[in-house]
Formats: sequence, C-alpha cells, structure tokens
Amino acid sequence: MVMKVGDYQGDYRVVSLAFDEEVKEDLRNNELDFLYITDKAVILYPDQLILSEDPNVIELLKKAGNYDVYGLSGNGRLIEYYDDRSIDNYFFITGKCNSNCVMCPSPDASRKKGESSSIENLIEIAKHIPSDTPHLTITGGEPFMVGKEIFRFILFLREKFTKTEFLFLTNGRIFALESYVEQLAECIPYDSVLGIPLHGSTAEIHDRITQAAGSFTQTVTGIRRLLKKGFRIELRIVVSRLNAEDMENIAELIATKMQGISYVSIMAMEMTGSAYIHRDQVWIPYRQAAEKIENGIRILLENGIDVKLYNFPLCTVKREYWTLCERSISPDKVRYAQTCESCRMKKICGGVFAGTLGMEKGELKKII
Repeated sequence: MVMKVGDYQGDYRVVSLAFDEEVKEDLRNNELDFLYITDKAVILYPDQLILSEDPNVIELLKKAGNYDVYGLSGNGRLIEYYDDRSIDNYFFITGKCNSNCVMCPSPDASRKKGESSSIENLIEIAKHIPSDTPHLTITGGEPFMVGKEIFRFILFLREKFTKTEFLFLTNGRIFALESYVEQLAECIPYDSVLGIPLHGSTAEIHDRITQAAGSFTQTVTGIRRLLKKGFRIELRIVVSRLNAEDMENIAELIATKMQGISYVSIMAMEMTGSAYIHRDQVWIPYRQAAEKIENGIRILLENGIDVKLYNFPLCTVKREYWTLCERSISPDKVRYAQTCESCRMKKICGGVFAGTLGMEKGELKKII
C-alpha cells in the first residue's frame, strides 16, 4: 500500500504501525519509531506528533495491521515495506543486474539504472520487523550487485531472525569467486535457501537467454562451489521457447553434475517487462510448455530430486503432476479467466499472472 498521510514535513524514517495499547507499548519499549492509529488520529511516536485527523486517512490505514512496516517520506507519503499478515515479504536490494535475461519480467531500464537500497535503510527496516516472522526473501535485480557491504546486512538478519526461513534470489554468478562463498558462509541465516536460475544445459543456450557472455560458466561454477560448502540451493528453470527443447538435457546436467540440490522449481513465464517486449521470441503456451518438461521432471524425480511447478494453471498440466503445482503467484498479481469461474478446482489452482492473461488464447479450460 502507498498513501499520503497528513502534512508531515520531517526527515524520512522507517515506522511500524500500532492499533492498540499493547502493541504501542511493545514498540515504545523497543525504542522504535511508529504510527499509533486511533479512531480519531494518526500519531507519530516518539514525537507524539499528530499527522492526521482525516477520517478517510484513518479508514485507509485500518486496512493495514499491527507491526506492519512503512517508510515515511518527508512529504508524508507512506510506502509499505512489510505486511505482518503475509508470508511473502521481501527486501528489495537493487534493481541492477549483471545479466539481461530476454524473458525477465522487469524492464531493461531497471537493470541498467535501477536504484539500490542503502544498507543502513535495509537494517533499519529489519529492526522493525518482528523476530518471529516466518519467511523473508532477499531479491533484486541481482542483490549482490551492491558489493560486499551486503554481508553486513545479511549478518544482521542472521543475528536477529533465528527462527525465520530465508530465500535469497540471485543469479549465482558472483559465487564463482571463492571469496564470496566464504563470506556468505560466515553470515548467512541458519535456515536459508539460495534460489538460482539455470536457463540451459550449455553456454550457448544459457548465455543466449541471459544475454551475458560467460554467465553459464560462472553460474555453474558458483553452484558447485556453494554445494561443496553445504549451502541449500533451489534451482529455478523458467520455461520459454528458447529452452523448452533443452529441458531433458538440463535435468540430466542437474542429476549428474549438481548432486545435493535441494529442489528444482520449473516456472511458467510472467509476461511483463523484457519478456513482453520479446514475446514473439520467448512465449510458449502453457500446455506446450507442460508437455516439454515432462521428461525432465521424470529424470529429476528418478534421481531423488524434488520438483515444484510454479505459475502453471492446473488445467494445463496432466493430473499426475498436480501434486507438484504450487500456488506461487502473489495475490496482487494473480488473475483467472472467465471460464475459471465455474471450475471446481479454482480454489486450489494458482491461476495466471495478470501480465500473462492476455497471452492465453483459450488454453484455460474449466475442470468439471
């Protein structure tokens, strides 16, 4: 949620939200800045400054919850950083990336000119997040593009969130450097998984998709170094027209050369950003994609490697693979076609991305 609250003219700060006295006192005891929302006012603490008495602002804020975390800018604008009722919270480190994947859902401008969060601000946000939050994701862009300063932030996460599950989304290329593997090992939270994309079984295919020469060699080297050090790794394979025929070979590579992988996630595309611009080059219909990955799934499962299917509507996948399908699309992005309304499996189907629904040409069929 992004909104304007009052006529605040102070410095930027990170704030938590409190709607009752118990939470208010907890935040005060932890010496955190926060907004206390009553039926009559929005009050900034510890300043005890009334930001707004507008009923519309108060009503809008009441859609949020205790311990939600926001950035309060100098003009009174609130930007949400953390939703305490969600299990899909994340830290966005930077929009920059050293790959330029042709099917990336982010635009090319974000990769080249994307802003980076300051480490100090990231730590301040983390201070406000309850230590018992179940899951946090570290994402970008490529998070490690901010350099070795990121390890200071990661160490803070390790020290505070001792019971939280972490997912680090990275292209893995930086871990071709042994020094980065060693530093990450010293500070990564205990319950962490590294999610790394593998786009092909050869440099020709992988590097064509990343549009970054040498990325395949760096990624594979990084994966092997991380596995040797005992890191848990999720390999992510986004199925496109460029690698669909290579899925069996990718599975063979994983099974024979990357022993110790925790699981493999095979994903249908989100058709926004660069992916939409290159849609004629990368788009593959759901059913065709599901058919192309079947042999790869079989190879992985036969070798004891767990498989998850992300972003595939159930009606486009054979029934025998339904148990692999995850409800993976965040609520603000998920959409269903008109035909889905009368489908008896809608409640357990993950639907499709809002940006992908327009690419669906009558593929979705209700299950009766």
